[in-house]
Amino acid sequence: MRVIAIVSPLGGSGRTTLAAHLATLLARQGQPCLAVELCAQNLLARHLGMQEPSALGWAPLAAAGQWWADGGFDNTDGVSVLPFGKAPPDAIEALHRQLQAQPRWLLDQLELLDVPDDCTVVLDTPAWPSPLAQAALRCADVVLVTLEASARACADPAGVQAMLHEAAAAPADQGVLVTRFDPRRISHREALQTLRQQWGEQLIPYTLHEDENIPRALARAMCVHSFAPQAQSAHDLQGVCNWLTGQRQAPSSMLVAGASRP
Repeated sequence: MRVIAIVSPLGGSGRTTLAAHLATLLARQGQPCLAVELCAQNLLARHLGMQEPSALGWAPLAAAGQWWADGGFDNTDGVSVLPFGKAPPDAIEALHRQLQAQPRWLLDQLELLDVPDDCTVVLDTPAWPSPLAQAALRCADVVLVTLEASARACADPAGVQAMLHEAAAAPADQGVLVTRFDPRRISHREALQTLRQQWGEQLIPYTLHEDENIPRALARAMCVHSFAPQAQSAHDLQGVCNWLTGQRQAPSSMLVAGASRP
């Protein structure tokens, strides 16, 4: 079992979008894949086909001492999905206390799941330093950090490095992905240049462009590859999936810059 954690210290940087689409692309390649939502916003399952948020999920089951995998479902792309579910604040606080008392709790739960040995588990996390984001870093083999193309993403590289120091993944399996990039905006181009200087080879050689097709697909409970397979974002996300599967060098046509596709 390989565990991929999608993390960021920034809200709104595209963690859930990335987790849903990577899980879908891996499943379409025939890779057994489980997407686990560690964020109480309950948006991951909608990206993966659930029309309405479900009260049932792993968090309320875990809070009740029940088998948390019973809250999952399989979507039409073959992704197994574990939604967070609707858990009251006191249950979430209790879960955070349990994670502090048992740092391996999340890893132990994942290892108890009835999944194929070659399954890839994609963890959608709340913004770091949430206890669930910290737990995801401790059990991940691969870590992807999402940083939007903005001044705030450039403001604290030392803080992001401190976050990555918590990760169990080897440095070669830690990548930084620039998201929400609009090449028409000067501030985005300047932020991208700064992020390149800050992160060097750790910056994944693909960038997720701002694309209206992503929210349009979400409104239909779809991934963008199904809704608009020729969209720029679909192209970008395929590149990130290629990076995950070992294609670490991108052709020049895939590197950032230029105008977005329609």
